[in-house]
Amino acid sequence: MKRVVRAQEMRRYEQERFADGRASSLVWMERAAQGVDALLQARYTNQSVLVVCGGGNNGGDGFALLRLLLQRSVRCQGALLADPERLTGDAKTNYLRALECGVQFLDALSDALLAQCDVVVDAIFGTGLSRPVAGKYTDAIALINASGKPVVAVDIPSGVDATSGEILGSAIRARETVTFAFYKRGQLLFPGRGCCGEVIVHPLSDERRDLDETDALEDVYLFSREDAARLLPKRPIDSHKGKNGRALLCVGSGCYTGAALLSAAACLRAGAGLTSVAVPGAVKMAFSALPEAMAAALNEGADWDDTACERAIALLPQKNAVCVGCGVGEGNILPLISVVIAAKTPAVFDADALNRLAQSPAMLSLLHENAILTPHPAEMARLSGEPVSRILSDPIGMAGMYAKKWNCIVLLKGATTCISDGNAVRLNTTGNAGLAKGGSGDVLAGLITGLLAQGLSPLDAASCGAYLLGASADVALELLKERMLLARDVIGAIEQTVEGLI
Repeated sequence: MKRVVRAQEMRRYEQERFADGRASSLVWMERAAQGVDALLQARYTNQSVLVVCGGGNNGGDGFALLRLLLQRSVRCQGALLADPERLTGDAKTNYLRALECGVQFLDALSDALLAQCDVVVDAIFGTGLSRPVAGKYTDAIALINASGKPVVAVDIPSGVDATSGEILGSAIRARETVTFAFYKRGQLLFPGRGCCGEVIVHPLSDERRDLDETDALEDVYLFSREDAARLLPKRPIDSHKGKNGRALLCVGSGCYTGAALLSAAACLRAGAGLTSVAVPGAVKMAFSALPEAMAAALNEGADWDDTACERAIALLPQKNAVCVGCGVGEGNILPLISVVIAAKTPAVFDADALNRLAQSPAMLSLLHENAILTPHPAEMARLSGEPVSRILSDPIGMAGMYAKKWNCIVLLKGATTCISDGNAVRLNTTGNAGLAKGGSGDVLAGLITGLLAQGLSPLDAASCGAYLLGASADVALELLKERMLLARDVIGAIEQTVEGLI
């Protein structure tokens, strides 16, 4: 997993290395420029480049880049939006080097200037920006965005807060962002994430420890395909259903039959060996559409009641993972939740189970490291008592703080999902707007339960489940491979095989 840092963490990281002599600002500016130049060589070959520079270190990266471009005989032009007389430090050094190499700078942007280039490099503001963009910088950003030219941002699109992802007045909309050493939080949190395009991390150091194992940095990481692949190794050929885990889903009601079916199907597709589904009696007939799941009718009605809870509790022994809440509606399932928590079986609490916990906050103190809560921001607000606005403004902090407080796994849903065990936070950025509809949360809960049943730790199961839900179908299929095969798929394959033989 790749680290994700705040702006102030990045500054501290740099300062520590400059102070002990392991690095220098001038050398790192050169490395940054090389990273952007490498992307331009790979994706914008033989295209003219306009580098728009500010007066700080981000501008210094831009000055160094212009020198590299000129050395490669690339058609390039510089625009300096700051007063050159006020440049200082290594930014000034790189400005003077660029002038010595023959780089020419204009002191303003115009539609005509932008029309002459093929690609724009944004080196106006870096990760240190902390106040709203104003004046000529606002005008420059508007001109660049309106030009229709592809934009490559240096470190972060100008105007994006590197820590929160907030737009500070206005911001560049980049096609690619070349960032340095680590991902920045603002590149992965909206609305800033929407301005970054593809984010490429370019190293500033050759030291592996510097890149991935820096003790001074907070434990926030981006969860990637490689991480999911590592946690989902190929299933051995002698595998059988007993080895692949027994899952129990306590889900569904007369109004929400679909939630029960979706969560159970996802659990099966995740590879659980045996999937039992405990549902109110009126829901059981719906499972004729999913014969691989073993559906148990808990009562004769359509809703959860004391009888349903008692009979669901009787199904808990010998289960490797439990899911409670998807589509259970208004029925009282607190007795069931209490027993599941006390049993300490790995468990997912979703949807209506979260609402019941919010109504009985004392039960939150009984949670443990095997429990996974999967709230969206409104559910998180009800559980925590925090305003939704605070949860949306700091989802990483909220997930981490309450996972620690409740001693469990918190998976805070969103366009960027934040998953924490109270020690580390993992970010999942897979997915698209198509998931913003009813049923996606049920599928997620089922995926996590299926992975838990197969022995993944709660943190790993939650991380993989979120990744798989958001990943495109072909990626998810490749990662799950034989795990997601259902008995009905075999029947269809038999038919195709026979046709091929006769």
